[in-house]
Amino acid sequence: MRTILFLFALVLSGVVLAQESLTLFDCQRMARENAPRLGDLDVIQKMGETKIDQAESSWYPSLDLNGKLSYQSDVVTVELTDPTIPVDFPQVPHDQYGLNLDISQNLYDGGITKGKKSYEEALVAADLQQVEVELYGIKGKINQYYFAVLAIQENINSLEIHLENLQARKETVQTAVSNGILLETELHVIEVERLKVMKSMIELESRLRSYMAALHIICGEGFSEQASLDTPHFEEIGPADLTRPEYRLFDLKQASMEAGKELMGKKRMPVLYAFGQTGYGKPGYNMMSETWDYYYMVGAGLKWKIWDWNSTSREKQLIGYQQEMLQTQRASFDKEIESQLVQEEAKIEQYRLTMEMDQQVLELQKKISEQAAVQLDNGTMTATDYVTELNKESLARITLATHQIMLMQSMANYLTIQGNF
Repeated sequence: MRTILFLFALVLSGVVLAQESLTLFDCQRMARENAPRLGDLDVIQKMGETKIDQAESSWYPSLDLNGKLSYQSDVVTVELTDPTIPVDFPQVPHDQYGLNLDISQNLYDGGITKGKKSYEEALVAADLQQVEVELYGIKGKINQYYFAVLAIQENINSLEIHLENLQARKETVQTAVSNGILLETELHVIEVERLKVMKSMIELESRLRSYMAALHIICGEGFSEQASLDTPHFEEIGPADLTRPEYRLFDLKQASMEAGKELMGKKRMPVLYAFGQTGYGKPGYNMMSETWDYYYMVGAGLKWKIWDWNSTSREKQLIGYQQEMLQTQRASFDKEIESQLVQEEAKIEQYRLTMEMDQQVLELQKKISEQAAVQLDNGTMTATDYVTELNKESLARITLATHQIMLMQSMANYLTIQGNF
């Protein structure tokens, strides 16, 4: 019968040889590597490089090829009213043709190009950090599933001990029934309780498989559903510097807004540029010529938007409002983190205190169950009363194991909330 029970527990728990062992850190690492958002880091980086290249292109010379073909109904004519002067002035042709190559090169743009590059770099850094914030959020979900698995495993272990105790008593009661010392109903009470425990173990195993399957989905192919999860152990925890990725995101968003402000100001700066034109047409720059000709022109120009009806000022003001909102968001986040840490600290203290009493309750209940077993063997206690005491022992063992796991979970959550895990 012991062999049957062992085989039942072996199949139920899915035990395999050479079982892989994984830590909480392993699962968090695999979850990050398997997260779809991780691929966005490379995409965002490439997009940023493209935008920076685009900003730098404003310093490259621009080349434009223009062509025209036109016919004018009226043209400029020069006529002398004195017929004695034998001068025949040429006439501007009505039909005109031209093919021009226009060249322009910025010489000074007031720092707009540099400002655009700084702004795009700041935006890229903020976008990359936003992805890091989302990836960090996966840790909380991993903590939830990981410790749920550990808690279920501890419950199964406690029920296995409970089942072994019932099996031992069943054999003793079987002998007593055979000898006519106890009624067969006492044996039935033990058997009913065994079946109840086995049913509970099957239900727990089903829940365990569902949580392991969820971890497999999040962590990817590197996570085996037959893996053994190690129970983490943490040193004393307490106040420490907060290193949450959200704080860096707040800083980078602030920096991008400042870069945007600087860019707004540089758009009001004068722009100095050189230009040139060369072409072939009829007429060329000599409008009186009726022949095809080559021509060119070079020069320099200045553009300066000296008044924009306070448009730049209003844009800076809007960015200032966004910065104020960002500060409010950061203050709200500070309070939320502080609140979560206080809650976890309270849970940690609670579990530490209750675990001491849980251990005492378990030790006392074990003694009570041992005495009840002796009384059952001697026929001075019914199987129902014995099962009641044994159930109390099993509940005490499950309670202690659960609180131990919950303590580790609260400590992991505390470090995760701080950003230090």
